[in-house]
Amino acid sequence: MFMITEYDLEMIRYGRLFSTFIVLLVLIWKLRSEKVLVTSIFLLLISDVLLLNYENTLINSVTFFLRIVAYITLVFVIFPEIKSLKMSVVQKIVFAVVFTMNIGMLYMLVDMVPEKYDYPYLNFLFYIYGSAMITLVLAAISYSNIYSDTTSFFFTAGALCLVFSDIMSFIAYYLEFYEFYYPDRFFYIIGIISLVKFATLSRNHKPVFDMERL
Repeated sequence: MFMITEYDLEMIRYGRLFSTFIVLLVLIWKLRSEKVLVTSIFLLLISDVLLLNYENTLINSVTFFLRIVAYITLVFVIFPEIKSLKMSVVQKIVFAVVFTMNIGMLYMLVDMVPEKYDYPYLNFLFYIYGSAMITLVLAAISYSNIYSDTTSFFFTAGALCLVFSDIMSFIAYYLEFYEFYYPDRFFYIIGIISLVKFATLSRNHKPVFDMERL
């Protein structure tokens, strides 16, 4: 927060990179950490390195790609525990409606991006990126609903905070409301720390309800 107040955008990005690096070291230090989760945080670290030259269109595109892969990788962390979830027709319809509404909101945000930031494939990357975020959120919420324990809480908190951070970052950078860098950094730190906490907890938990009842 001090760096955001006192320094320019380049130093703000270095602060974000340093934060991610420290958390990755802590995560690796935890012997029970999963390789998939470590991979996801590592991808976030590499994307933070690329942020230092984010104005380059090629690096910008690669940054989007890495964060998309990082979010999909996070979904695979919990996928074995949610893949047995049986959804009713009504739940599938609700899922589709929520997903469609969020894509619509994403379209509105992309449409607000000033022309000076535009380059070929930017809109396409935004939509894929947004879809990855929405998928992560829906998977995390499903995980929380199935288990409703401390383990699922920290994963869900981590996922939601990362997504909130990206939304704040989008507003700060592309819409040029720079005060949003404060909640961006807050949610980002809380998000990656929550994932570290999740890595230390037992995964030997049982569903609160039978899968057929959800």
